[in-house]
Amino acid sequence: MRVAPIGLLYYCNSAKLREIAYKSSSITHSHELGKEGAALQAYAVALALNIAPREEIDRDAFILKLQKFAQSQIYREKLASMRKLLDEQDRQQIVVVLGNGIEAPRSVPTAIYCFLKQPKSYKDCITYAVSLGGDTDTIASMTGAISGAYLGVNAIPPKWRLKLENRAYIEALAEGLYQITT
Repeated sequence: MRVAPIGLLYYCNSAKLREIAYKSSSITHSHELGKEGAALQAYAVALALNIAPREEIDRDAFILKLQKFAQSQIYREKLASMRKLLDEQDRQQIVVVLGNGIEAPRSVPTAIYCFLKQPKSYKDCITYAVSLGGDTDTIASMTGAISGAYLGVNAIPPKWRLKLENRAYIEALAEGLYQITT
């Protein structure tokens, strides 16, 4: 869930994005699926960043790019099943197929799904992620990173931003990151 800046920094170089995502996640994730999940999350952020907020998201194309990027069969399968689930209303079915747990294969695909389910509203995709239960802070955080990359900071409800702990510091870090990428 901490990999979003890598997606922002390497949004136009998927090989470097994967390399750095793997290295940064190895501090806390020794398993290959954890590292691959971090890379997939960073790549989802990069993809979202490359779509103009007013442009309609082609959800199938977004998922297909993620499938091509994914090296692990488990992630490719979850991404493939995601297409069929986008119109699913039964939240329990989403949890059964994609998961809502702490392990990367049970959280990263779910976060991507939550973004694609409600791509035009930061608040709605976060609320939807939380409604699935389980590891809500991780899944909502990853969902928010993708949505924020697509919609921008102004899409975050002002009340939420005002309550952010260490807001000035975080905003300064974000501005510094933005300056590096431009």
